[in-house]
Amino acid sequence: MNTDIAPLLEMDWFQLLPLMIPVLFFNMLFIGITLLDWYKRKNQLVQPYMWLLIIVSLQMIGPIVYLMIGRRNVRHDYDS
Repeated sequence: MNTDIAPLLEMDWFQLLPLMIPVLFFNMLFIGITLLDWYKRKNQLVQPYMWLLIIVSLQMIGPIVYLMIGRRNVRHDYDS
């Protein structure tokens, strides 16, 4: 296993900055929108805190999974 971090220290990170800033901005925006939706719908979700953990811990994949699957995973409280 290569554990040498010298190539990381030699990189010019300022050249990557123009590429990293938009990616980080849209990632944070996407997570924020997803967390807002989760907050509004948490009383309707079957396992709301499991979805919160998925959204926060999986960064890019978590919000996508929540918006595709989690929003459909709601309680159906029927008055009968």
